[in-house]
Formats: sequence, structure tokens, C-alpha cells
Amino acid sequence: MKLKKYMIFALLLLLSLSFTGCIGVNRNFREIRHHLMSELDMDYDKQIEFSVGSAGIMLAGMIVNLSDVEEPVDEILKNISRVQVGVYERNRYNKFHARYDVLVRLSAKLEEQGWKYIVRSVQDNEIAAVFVNEEDDEFSRLYVVAADDEQLVLVEIHGDLSKVIEVAVREKGFRMHMARN
Repeated sequence: MKLKKYMIFALLLLLSLSFTGCIGVNRNFREIRHHLMSELDMDYDKQIEFSVGSAGIMLAGMIVNLSDVEEPVDEILKNISRVQVGVYERNRYNKFHARYDVLVRLSAKLEEQGWKYIVRSVQDNEIAAVFVNEEDDEFSRLYVVAADDEQLVLVEIHGDLSKVIEVAVREKGFRMHMARN
């Protein structure tokens, strides 16, 4: 009888994790990670890699509602359906060289999947890129890539990102701070 209860509990736990998206990143995220790591010709150790689905984001929104945050975080979270994050630390025995041709090849790979870059940058020993993917003329997915001497960071966000931008512009206007050398 106890074994049956434990099995039911384990099954429910597994199902709840699969609905929240917390089990792991999807195959496409892993393919992009693998492609970029091989292009950079670096060895990386996974520091953190996770995925949060709509249920996990809804829970985060409920927690934010309990806080005294004046920012419209809850409104932004309502428009996000999935987030995938990967942070990988570079092994020290390789020398990192930021190269623009790596970003060009990554862009070509992502373009095959419907992504378009909006920013690509190579500066000093850092590379960064931001890609967007539209579905039915809606801004629905954002992919951020950043790599430097120490780590590689990948972030993918799904949702109604047009509404996220609308909230940000409404709250902050166009008062943006520009980075200077």
C-alpha cells in the first residue's frame, strides 16, 4: 500500500514538473548551445540550465504580487509563457577569441529556424547578439547570446513580447541610457 502511494506521488510530481516546464531546456535550445560551443571551439562547464513554463511564471507573478514592488513586473510576467536560461563557465585552459564570423554563422543557423538578428556585436573580447522570431506577425520569441572570457550565457523568452515592450515603454517611456566608451 505504501509503495502505491509513493508511486502515485512520484507520478504526480513528474506530471506537475512537466506542465511547468521546469524539467529542462528543449531540443532546439540544446542544438543552438551545442552549435555555438563548437563554433567557439571552447570547453564549457554547465553552471545552470533550466526552463520555466507558464505555471512557474504564474507562480512567480503571484509571489511578486505579495511584494511591495512598484514596477509592473506582474503585468510583464502575464505576457511571458516560457523562459529558458543557460549559463556555462569557460574552462581556463583555452584562450577565448571573440570573432564576428562566429556570429555570422550562428545567425545563418538561426535564420534557418525563422530567427532574425536585431543586434550583433563583437567588442574587445566579448560577443553578443539578440534574435527575434515572429509568428503570425507577432513578436513572440527573443533569444539572447553573450560570451566573454569567462562564460557563455543563452536566454530564450516566449510570449507576447509586443505587450511586454508596450508595458516597458508605458512605464519608462523612451528614457533609455546609452552605454558610452
